[in-house]
Amino acid sequence: MIGLRQYDHIYFLGIGGIGMSALARCCMLWGIRVSGYDRQSSAITDALMEEGAKIHFDDDPEEIDGHPDLVIFTPAIPADSRLRAHFIRFNVPMVKRSEALESVTAGIDTIAVAGTHGKTTTSSMISYLLHRTGIKHTAILGGIAANYDSNFHSESLELMVVEADEYDRSFLRLHPRWVVVTAMDPDHLDIYGTYESMLDGYRQFIRQIQPGGVFLYRSGLETLIGEPVLNELKEKQVTVRSYGVEKGEYHTEELRVEKGVWHWNLITPEGRIDDLALLMPGRHNVQNATAACAIALQAGADGNRLQAALPGYKGVSRRFEIRYKDDERVMIDDYAHHPAELAAAITAARETFGGPVTGVFQPHLYSRTRDLAQGFADALDMLDYPVIIDIYPARELPIEGVSSQTIFDLMKNPNKQWCKGDSWVEWIIKHKPRVLITLGAGDLDKHIPDLIRKLY
Repeated sequence: MIGLRQYDHIYFLGIGGIGMSALARCCMLWGIRVSGYDRQSSAITDALMEEGAKIHFDDDPEEIDGHPDLVIFTPAIPADSRLRAHFIRFNVPMVKRSEALESVTAGIDTIAVAGTHGKTTTSSMISYLLHRTGIKHTAILGGIAANYDSNFHSESLELMVVEADEYDRSFLRLHPRWVVVTAMDPDHLDIYGTYESMLDGYRQFIRQIQPGGVFLYRSGLETLIGEPVLNELKEKQVTVRSYGVEKGEYHTEELRVEKGVWHWNLITPEGRIDDLALLMPGRHNVQNATAACAIALQAGADGNRLQAALPGYKGVSRRFEIRYKDDERVMIDDYAHHPAELAAAITAARETFGGPVTGVFQPHLYSRTRDLAQGFADALDMLDYPVIIDIYPARELPIEGVSSQTIFDLMKNPNKQWCKGDSWVEWIIKHKPRVLITLGAGDLDKHIPDLIRKLY
């Protein structure tokens, strides 16, 4: 395992990525010189440059600032990258982001949040609640937390909060003290091949909890985790607890919505905390908050301070983010890119704002579209007016026979609409929906400022 602090100059290949940029900020905090490349500028790269990083946007070795002694790269960087070839040619040490995160967390008590969805919201909630209840820590997050206006927060290196990403089996490099598992739905089958293989990855990660640690899982996942794994944890004296909405050892009671705010009592193995309140809409966010409260309590937070803190949580960019709202209409933007996430976001929109709900969905990855097409179709049929647009390929090349039409043809909703290219923008402007939600992990959100100007 590498030690990042031994290096003077670290270069990030793909520095604008949400996880990469958080690591870059961590390195700058340690006084390490940081430079890097990304395909295009963004608010993230602008902020990093203001903080002192040297960043370029051409895949050209001539643009490299100085002579880095370590390169951290994201798997999204293509194999034919000229920069990648340059570093290989000159024998510059190169490591994946997951290996760098392993180095950052080594020897530090770590809270790791895993799950096919809910990771970013839950981990940012945990960090915020720890901060507000006086438990100092460092958080490396997978989204821009509104309370910090950043994906990185650092007060102390004695405790870490990180996301444990199953993609590329990255989470197997972590050996945390606390683990939260929010969901274990099929995903990243391009990496794992089969759902069972993905579950085996999760089981191995769970086994890596340190002796005497804590394992918190969403109630209902017991069968997927498996009795052998749970028995192994008990032999290691790991505290095993479940959580959920109205079920689990940490669970909600008397859940209700008052003037758009969710209220509930939290029942815990140690007692009860009355009238918790969350301003973020949706039962799925109440569930995330229940997990965050449970971990904060396990880490030593005071229940009364927890109750006072939770209403101040402001959410994460692109996680059910309300981009516009007036007395008549609302626009929501959500990162949902898995069928379960789509269903949760659509349900939250309807519960909070009523109907009809119009949704624009940009599928993310050809492989995910192929593997989960029926699930996407079923979730999108929940909308009153579903609009599906072209696939955002990210790191992938096209797969023959796979397109947005794959999902569209499986949908049963008579109001379904398929828009090529950016034509969906004009379709939305023409139809002026009362409740609009944009969905997907691609780049459709870049059109939102223009939509807001033209619609409202």
